[in-house]
Amino acid sequence: MKSASQSTLHRLYERLSGLLEKLPGGIHKPILRELEPIRAIFLAQRTPRLELVGDASTSVPDLLALLGTPDTSTEESIQGWREYSNTSGSRLEILDARNDSPDQHVQNALTHVLPDIVLLLLESATPVDPASISRALASGKPIILVSLSDSSHPLTAQLAHSHPALREKIAATLALGDPACPETICATLPAEAQLEFARFTAARRAQAFIASQLLKSFSAVCGVVGLQPIPLADLPVLFTLQSLMVGLIVHTSGRPVGTRLIAEFLATLGINAAAGFAFREGARAVIRLVPFWGSAVSGFIAGAGTYALGRAAIAYFIDDTPIEETRRLFRKMLRRQNP
Repeated sequence: MKSASQSTLHRLYERLSGLLEKLPGGIHKPILRELEPIRAIFLAQRTPRLELVGDASTSVPDLLALLGTPDTSTEESIQGWREYSNTSGSRLEILDARNDSPDQHVQNALTHVLPDIVLLLLESATPVDPASISRALASGKPIILVSLSDSSHPLTAQLAHSHPALREKIAATLALGDPACPETICATLPAEAQLEFARFTAARRAQAFIASQLLKSFSAVCGVVGLQPIPLADLPVLFTLQSLMVGLIVHTSGRPVGTRLIAEFLATLGINAAAGFAFREGARAVIRLVPFWGSAVSGFIAGAGTYALGRAAIAYFIDDTPIEETRRLFRKMLRRQNP
């Protein structure tokens, strides 16, 4: 079932798809190519699945708190997998296959669905159970060694050396208390599961990275649209693209998305459907004096304006920059891109 935020984003994307069909056919392919990463991360977004093996001294809620999510609620276990959700509605599925879990329970769960990654939890004072290593390898998925202390587990190097099969599957070695731990786990997940994990753990650097990836795509798409020589005809497309971009950045931050919130943010920056791209159309009028370069410069300005807007959205919704400072950042970037 889609959340209200996802429904808003899907409506914006459907509106964009309809508008794109009205543009000249030659630009469809480059636009769709740039939008493909956005579809993979956002429209194909799903709940990440983590399998826990190894030390069982820390409860799952406590582990999630150490990853940045102190307040979680749980659902009933389905075939061994239990769903956890936070206050923003983001979700995570966990298979607890640690030392005290029966073998049949773990086997049934893996038959039902495989994890995205395996977290092998290590306690410095406790030897690693060989059964934990076998369970870590059972799914064939990437393994992250996670020390429950503030430093790396002393047996990490020995584990990798003495178990060649394990060494081949180790994607990273982390200490749970390391602030970079959620970001590293997020980067190891499949693309379609990264966004939900970044939202669930409020991993700001992971959120900013995901947002920067979509910012590059949207800036490129708006640059392509801005190349079109038909004045005003492409403004609805640009406005919808930029509204969708802001909505996706809001969604990445873990906040609920609504068209009203998007409109209020754009209005705060001085952007609306009627006048939001005046800087771009004004430049288009000026550069008619240099006709051979007109379309190229219009495309650059459209892309640069979109980039400035995206950076402002990231600053406000992800970095928690005050709105006045965000507005100054936006105007400064516009002046820099459009001297």
